[in-house]
Amino acid sequence: MRGRTAALIAATAVSTGAIATSAVAAGTPSGPPPPPTATNGHQVQLVASGLHTPTSFAFGAGQVFEGDGGVESTTAPPNGGVFVLKNGAGTLIPGSPQFVAGLAWHKGALYVSGGSLTAKGPKWQLWKWSGWNGTTFTKQKAIYTAPKGFQGFNGLAFGADGRLYVGVDTGLLNNNDHGPSTLSPYLYDILSFNANGKGLKVFATGIRQPWQMAFPKGSSSPFVSDLGQDSGAKNPPDFILRVHKGDNYGFPACNWTSASKCKGYAKPFQQFGPHTDLMGMVIMGKRLYTTSFTGIGAKGTGEVLSLPLSGGKLKPLLTGFVAPTVGLGGNGGWLYVGELTGQVFRVRP
Repeated sequence: MRGRTAALIAATAVSTGAIATSAVAAGTPSGPPPPPTATNGHQVQLVASGLHTPTSFAFGAGQVFEGDGGVESTTAPPNGGVFVLKNGAGTLIPGSPQFVAGLAWHKGALYVSGGSLTAKGPKWQLWKWSGWNGTTFTKQKAIYTAPKGFQGFNGLAFGADGRLYVGVDTGLLNNNDHGPSTLSPYLYDILSFNANGKGLKVFATGIRQPWQMAFPKGSSSPFVSDLGQDSGAKNPPDFILRVHKGDNYGFPACNWTSASKCKGYAKPFQQFGPHTDLMGMVIMGKRLYTTSFTGIGAKGTGEVLSLPLSGGKLKPLLTGFVAPTVGLGGNGGWLYVGELTGQVFRVRP
């Protein structure tokens, strides 16, 4: 299965739902499936269970917040949202959108990227939530609403310049895989905004699916997971990018199956084989950590991997998941990861 973020939204996550259901069935009657194993020997702790598709994490006000994409259903709307994780479970925060792709904590507020179904169709927005009172946020403001035909927001993060950066999805609703950039607004772009949602700028372009991003300390040039096209090309690679202002990576003309078609475009920080499916992005110390949706070792179940910030070989940190992995977060020396069984784990890398 190579639907990636299109597979995360509830209306299209058929394969993902089947994998997660099988994984839950693999557990014992007395408890959930077992945790993964850390290659460094550190204990893996279960943080929460009973969630759906953990896509993202944020940490603030002494809390762990989880962004969720929901689960597949043909009879009901998506049931994701923003959850606060406490006492081994997640509690849905009232007012949450139905699909959440990104979370970021910045200056006492939680920023959210995602969408909901309305009577007029899908609505994609960025929110600023503030006034956490221990249960909910007393102020929930939509700071940007995407234009008609927009295909979805991905992960978001703040750069050292204080601007909010967010990736734009491809084909989440119109099934576009590698069509021209005119098919929908801001297709193949990373956008940036002021913290109030104003001052929209196209930061970089020509990126098929900028999913999640992480900024090195003091930098406004993020590392970004970029998911290569799924059809119409032989063995298109996946990427990690180090994106700078004004970069153009050339997609769809350039997908790096032919170097000659990529001449003059920005080069990826690092290329990986087809179906590597790198998703979450977290920087801790001098290493970049990432999730692989279905793993590069034992295919079909996720992994958490790392590589030096200078580039290099992917090194496994967490293996032995029973389902794919998507969301990744880091806080207080802990690395948090979400599995499609609806479980969230943490480990010290």
